[in-house]
Amino acid sequence: MSLIEDYKAEEAILRKSLKKAAVYSAIASFSMLAVPMFLFQVYNSILMSRSFETLAGMAIFAVVVLIGYGIFDSVRNSLLMKAGVEMESRMAGLLLAGELSRQHGANAQSLRDLASLRQVVASPAFSALFDLPFMPIFMLLIVMIHPVLGGVVFLGACILAFMGIWGDRATADLHQEHMQSMIKAHQVLDMHMNSQEIIRAQGMYREVVNHWGKQQGEQLDRFLTASMKGSAFSSSSKAVRQIIQVLMIGSGALLVLADQATAGVIFATAMIGGRALQPVEQIVGGWRALKQAYATRSRLMQRLEEMSLPENRTKLPRPRGEITLERVVYVPQPGVPPIIKGVNGRIEAGDSLAIIGPSGAGKSTLARIIVGYLLPSAGRVALDGQDLTVWDPVAKGLHIGYMPQQSTFFEATVRENIARLRQDDPEELAIEAAKMAGVHELLLKLPQGYDTVISKNGFYPSGGQAQLIALARAFYGSPSVLVLDEPNASLDTAGEQVFHKALHRATRSKITTIVVTQRPSVLQHVSKVLLMQDGAIKEFGPKEEVMKSGAVRAVPSAAKAGAKPNAQSTQQAKPQVQPKPQVHAKSEAAKTASEKNTAVPADDKKQQAGLQEDAAAAKKKEA
Repeated sequence: MSLIEDYKAEEAILRKSLKKAAVYSAIASFSMLAVPMFLFQVYNSILMSRSFETLAGMAIFAVVVLIGYGIFDSVRNSLLMKAGVEMESRMAGLLLAGELSRQHGANAQSLRDLASLRQVVASPAFSALFDLPFMPIFMLLIVMIHPVLGGVVFLGACILAFMGIWGDRATADLHQEHMQSMIKAHQVLDMHMNSQEIIRAQGMYREVVNHWGKQQGEQLDRFLTASMKGSAFSSSSKAVRQIIQVLMIGSGALLVLADQATAGVIFATAMIGGRALQPVEQIVGGWRALKQAYATRSRLMQRLEEMSLPENRTKLPRPRGEITLERVVYVPQPGVPPIIKGVNGRIEAGDSLAIIGPSGAGKSTLARIIVGYLLPSAGRVALDGQDLTVWDPVAKGLHIGYMPQQSTFFEATVRENIARLRQDDPEELAIEAAKMAGVHELLLKLPQGYDTVISKNGFYPSGGQAQLIALARAFYGSPSVLVLDEPNASLDTAGEQVFHKALHRATRSKITTIVVTQRPSVLQHVSKVLLMQDGAIKEFGPKEEVMKSGAVRAVPSAAKAGAKPNAQSTQQAKPQVQPKPQVHAKSEAAKTASEKNTAVPADDKKQQAGLQEDAAAAKKKEA
């Protein structure tokens, strides 16, 4: 479903409201003629006839008409505000969903653009656009009173329009420079806010303030320059309008002195001329906002063309959990080397699989492709033989549980976070997911249990707690497939035991489990291993076969030389890809790999044996 079509439909509804606003504007504009008509009658008729009845009648008529003007003007403004709010309320949710459905570059700018359009629709400058078509009518009325007065009003309108265009061109570059500086200053500020931990820990306050202050100072300087120049043109426009009013009154007085007009003409034409020029002045004053709104709409339309939401899909039966990868390639952007290079494989329903490999091998990227967060540049991923893109995204989210590397939460209760903010589901589902993950007792110990609110300003779980809560969220809804990306990176020994038991429960429940990991302890609890290197599969099959192939070995994270390895250090050993040894520094490389637990590639069992002998020799020498 293309969002551009939805937006065009909303604009069509908005245009209907604008047509109604135009009708109210017409009535309000003609109602304003009550004042010049009253003045004309007072000076040309009532003062001469000295008729109190006529004065009272005309005054009552003028008051009633002006009350009507106030009502119609208020209704018009309310209609515009309501139309803008309704358009934003109907489109904002679709825009948010569209942004979140993007693979890359999701941001809130489109929502801010929509809010800006709503503000402009309710602005005085936009309302003045509805009064502008009646300016020629008022000018024609003045010309009918006297051509000289009509010429003065026409000249004034031309001068105001010229000053508006001149001011816009004179300040356009300044405003553009200010916008660029402001965006850069905001980006720097966001960067520093996201780095609060290191800034506070290292006492980098002065350096950060100076770094951001340089950008902020440049932004403020350009804002001041652009605003001062724009203010000069705005003030000049106001002065010109008042001068035009003086010229109209003076021209009317000359006509009276020449016996070509009456005294009532002076005031009546001054009032009508002011009404004719008022929308011009408002539009000139708000021209920058109107122009920016046009650019904002163009930017929003371009963004919407890149967005689409899946249409209502046929609800497929619950999948068994078979994952098929067919020649999957992923290129993050044109001109960049692929991260995933032609991956093929099939993960049977109910399998428990560990994806291992050195950093940068593409493990997390493959996991994101499997859950559907990233779309492959080539090839396809299928769930039970059906292309993943065909599945309804909501149903797919319930069938495939996912735990990313970074555990983030919504500002809501623990139960609501586990339930993925689903309000209509029974509360018991969140408790069942927590029990499945083995964290039910842990959650009961929180300040308010499942009702504890997670917030940056209140309770926020520690690294280990966050991973266990995220694990429960992945189990929510009894998924058929479970994809866990480094799920135990922040867990202590007790947390690891909880996680391992959760893996066994998933296996017993026939849940296809895929774990991206660097810890060898996980290998004891899976049946298959997929070894990745440089974006491709190097080994894939039953755990025993992959481990016997010589491509992987577990290196204990030994302590200092001569120290006896304990149970915890042995457990923390990482699976490593054997490297091709370097002849000139073979023993040193083996020693470094053993101590740092880094993944290193190798070719055969002979090389593996050589590395192990060198490592043993190095330890013996140090001892």
